[in-house]
Order: sequence, then structure tokens, then C-alpha cells
Amino acid sequence: TDEVMGRAHESGGGPSSYRRSYSTNIDVDYESPTDPITRFANRMFALVRDITGYSLYGPGQEPINAVLYKDAGDEYRPHCDGPCNGQRNQYGARVATSILYCQTSDGGGQTSFTRSGMMIMPRPQDLLLFSYKHHNDTWDNGFTEHSGCPITGGRKWIATQWYREGVNYDVPWNMAENV
Repeated sequence: TDEVMGRAHESGGGPSSYRRSYSTNIDVDYESPTDPITRFANRMFALVRDITGYSLYGPGQEPINAVLYKDAGDEYRPHCDGPCNGQRNQYGARVATSILYCQTSDGGGQTSFTRSGMMIMPRPQDLLLFSYKHHNDTWDNGFTEHSGCPITGGRKWIATQWYREGVNYDVPWNMAENV
């Protein structure tokens, strides 16, 4: 619900100038396999493994990020979820993102891939998956830079999951060197 959502913030803790939205993290208890959130997360990781061929498993990953855009003009400005510099992949870094569109706005709110010229106009329950790691073990060169366009009416709810190779219970995402 809205009550648990706070204004989006930077990883350093201050208000975000790039993210005008509300968000909260949903921690997944992978020790509880019958929990509905755990079952959902396990299915997402299996799907992404099947599509990408990457070795991705839930334990040690970042929490699911629930994001609410509710005020006219709420947006997420252009950014990359992982490195987009064409360099070699760093083990433990993010390699892919999925966005589940739980509710879409009445106006605006598209996902724009700013450097590739692609605009995604989602419907409720659509899932968008994109990877920024090439199979030659390099990152893309900015092709996956994207933004959440400003909403002009209604509300937009999304659930975002970032995927990292090489993380687990012993080496969780927040111990990885790269974002």
C-alpha cells in the first residue's frame, strides 16, 4: 500500500534527483519456499535463466523494488541499471533487469530506451526483461539506457528486479563491487 512507500532516494541516503517516485524494497525469504513472494521470485529467476542463459539464482540478490508513480510528473530520468560502458563484465555486477507492470498510468509512464529510440507502452501485467551483458562477456555501450517517462494521470505500479551473476548467501549483492 501507499503507506509503506517513501520518496525514492539515492544509494547514499538522500532524496533522488533522478527518481521522482515512491518506493520500498521487498525482501525475499528464500528459506521459505512456500511463501507466495518466494515462489514468485523463484519463478522469475528461472524464467530469466532460461531466456538469458546466465547463472542467476535468488539467494544473495537485491530485494524486489516496488515503485509507485502517483503524482503528475513522477518519473525516473535516463539511467543505466548496470555499467553501460562497453567494458568487460565484472563478476557480481548487475547483468539484467526485469520490470513487472502491476498497474499502468492513465497517461504517460512509458519506458523509453533513450539511446536506442525504443518506447515501451506497457499494459498491466506486462513484463519487460533486458540484459546489458553481451555473451562475449562485455557490457553494452549505453544501448540499454532507459527512463520511466513522466506520468500525466493515474498511477503506475512496477516491481523491478535486478539480476547479478555470482552472488549468493555468502557473497550477497551489497558486497559486490559494482552496481
